[in-house]
Order: sequence, then structure tokens, then C-alpha cells
Amino acid sequence: MSVKKKTLFRSGIAGAGAAALFAGSWAAGLGGATAGAAEPAAPQQAAAPTAADPHSDVPLGYAAEAGGTTGGFGADVVHEYLLSEYAAEAGYSDPGEAMYDLLNQHRRADADEGLVIHVDTTVEPDNLTGNKMDVKDVSNVSILGVGDSAEFDGAGIKVTRADNIIIRNLDIHHVRLGDGDAITVTEGSHHVWIDHNTFSSTLDVDKDYYDGLVDITHNSEYVTVSWNHFHDHWKGMLVGHNDSAGSAPDKITYHHNHFERLNTRIPLIRHADVHFANNLLEDIDGSAINARMGSQVLVEGNWFENVGSGEDDSHAGYPEGPVGWWYGSNSTGYWNLVDNAFVDSPHEHLESTTDFTPPYAFDADSPADAKAAVEQYAGAGVIDPTP
Repeated sequence: MSVKKKTLFRSGIAGAGAAALFAGSWAAGLGGATAGAAEPAAPQQAAAPTAADPHSDVPLGYAAEAGGTTGGFGADVVHEYLLSEYAAEAGYSDPGEAMYDLLNQHRRADADEGLVIHVDTTVEPDNLTGNKMDVKDVSNVSILGVGDSAEFDGAGIKVTRADNIIIRNLDIHHVRLGDGDAITVTEGSHHVWIDHNTFSSTLDVDKDYYDGLVDITHNSEYVTVSWNHFHDHWKGMLVGHNDSAGSAPDKITYHHNHFERLNTRIPLIRHADVHFANNLLEDIDGSAINARMGSQVLVEGNWFENVGSGEDDSHAGYPEGPVGWWYGSNSTGYWNLVDNAFVDSPHEHLESTTDFTPPYAFDADSPADAKAAVEQYAGAGVIDPTP
């Protein structure tokens, strides 16, 4: 694939349907644009799916609600780049600096413009002009790894006050810079889809050496985290950074993710409504779903194997395991347990404490079918989201 810059004008086509326009108008070089195009109509949101498909270009769950998440391809005008080629032609020695430049340019874009960055190289901390790759104060952005070549080695991504953002097919690992998260979604960001990525560090360090893998905080909402592989890390994920209801995120879906050799926070949830479905959890040393502060979680069709220390938690009064409220916060959250499989995981004490369900249709797999699908399709380098 060779993308320098491609600018597409479209009418009434968004999401997965955008690929059909790739033979359309091209702008050669770095600064060109197609002239004389008709005023485009507003993009039409594709119907949200109800069954998981690892190859889908449309999210399932909360990111598909309230207008949906289409990323850069959902805009009327799409500016599309292959990162290595843009860096070379724009005179950047480092791809991280080139990516910063593209995102900074996009902050000044019109509301009907989208940015698609195809990442085909490695971004490292010394490539960055700051301590994170900031996706900040922008809309309509897709960051898509090409094949198995897209790596963020020690460099994280921070989504701040942004909406309609898609991050797919990246290998993000060993992140310490900034807040130490691989991906942070914060400050009212909404409609974010994090899909088919791999996140990791190492357990051969202190538990506070790194922070979270995907943390969602500060009033962010309508987020789907799907088909990712999280492994070899201490603190998995936060939904809500403290007990304050005023800054709580909400409306998060986790489906068909593989959580392997983690310690805790899978995820730790405060206040939010969360759908946790068809995930595979293996070899979790401490505890998994930690529901606090009135959060409500539908825990549906998951496979838990060797999850939890089994040690009685003095705070909760029951053993650390797949689902519960442990070691902190002023009050418990609530869980609705539907058709989960527990293998060598303390669960005999578990029962539902709410009847919460999300407001969308979801055709859940059986735990065994989910396990097989996740083992085959979760993580980066498995699918290629580049049309």
C-alpha cells in the first residue's frame, strides 16, 4: 500500500461503506486537495451490529450508540496518510514527530473533515515532542496499524476532549512516560473504539512501575474496547480515576478481549454502566472485575480460568476472584451475572446483585465459543483494517 495523501469527498457514505470510494479523487503530494467538489451531504451512520464479527469495521456496543463511531472515514472529507511516507516527504526524521504534526494540523480542520493515519512503523518515546501521542481537541480520527508493523514502544496515546476516534491494530507496550498508561481516554472524550490492539509490559517490576493499559476517566463515555490482547502487566484498566461522581465516565463496552497474566483491575469500575461480555480471562493473580461506587456491570458469556487469588479480602469479606468489590472506595458496585464459565476460579459465593442490561441488542456467544474466537482473533496483527 502507498498512501501519501489522499483526499476524498463523499456524499452520504460513512463507516464501512467508505472503502468503496477509494478509487475516487486523489490529491497527489502533501498539500493537494480535490477542487471543485460539490458540497457533501451529512454522512449516514451504518446500522449497528448485534453480533460480534472480528473483521467488522463497525463497533459493537456503546460506541455504536447515540450516533455511532466512524472515525476518520465517517467524515465528508477524508485526509489519509501512510505515516512513513508522510514523515519522509515532510522531512521528519522520526515518525512520532510526523504523527504529532498530522494531529496538530487536524485540530484546525473543519467539522466535516476526517483524518486517517496508517501506521506502518515504530513510534518510540524519543520520537515524540511530548510525553504522549496526544489525540486532543479533535474529531473524526482513525489510527490504523498496517499488518503487523505498527508498534508504540514505550509511547502511549492520550485521547483528550476528542470524539469519533478509532484506534486499531497497534502493539503498545512498556509505557512509562506521562501518566504511564498505554491508552488514556479522558476529559469528556466520547465515541471511542479501541479494537484489535495488543497491550503489555512485564510483571518483573514493582506494581507501580507502570500504570494502566487502557484507563477511561473524567466524564468520558460511549467507548467500546474489543478484540484486544492484554498480557503480562500489573494494573489492567480503570473506569473512573477516583470516587467522585462528578468526574465519572460512563457507558463502556468490553467484548471479546483476551486478558492474560495480569494482576488486578480487569477493570476497576466506579459509578459507570459497563457491559463486559464474551471476554477470556486467564491466570489473573489478584482480582478481575472490581465494581465500586454504585457502578452497574452486566457480566455476560465470559470465560474465567484461574482468575483470582482466592484469598479473603478483609474489606469485602469474600475471596478475591472474578467479580466483586475489593480493597477500597466507600461503597460497592453491582453485577448481573449471565451465563459465565468459571474454571479453577473462586465463584461459589457469587450471585447477581442487579438486573442491569445495556440499552442495545447484543447476541452473546456461549463462553466456550467466545473463548475459541478470542484465542483466534484477539490482538494486533490478526486483521488488517486498511481497506
